[in-house]
Amino acid sequence: MSKKRRKSPGGTAASLVIEALKKRDATSPETAVPLKVFKDLPLQTNTLSYTIGNLIEEGIVVQTPEEKYYYDELGFKALEMKFVRGYSMFFIIPIAAMLLLWAASKYLF
Repeated sequence: MSKKRRKSPGGTAASLVIEALKKRDATSPETAVPLKVFKDLPLQTNTLSYTIGNLIEEGIVVQTPEEKYYYDELGFKALEMKFVRGYSMFFIIPIAAMLLLWAASKYLF
């Protein structure tokens, strides 16, 4: 029997952080917000810090020298494209293999 994951009210930790930034229009260094804007999110401190760290590492959230944060739409789109390319290989490779096998069976046998 598998464990059921508890969902945060309103979505995943990452979506909660991103929505908090978008809600405050924190989308550039000029409109970046301090860390305290996340205090009301229904997340434990360690979950919040881990999530923000991951989002920074992926380029979705940017930390300014003043320790403020903002959402980077281009970073999100770049990550989205990385996933699309990665998952498309799950379809392209098997289809290419099937076509090669089909062609080999038609022309070699």
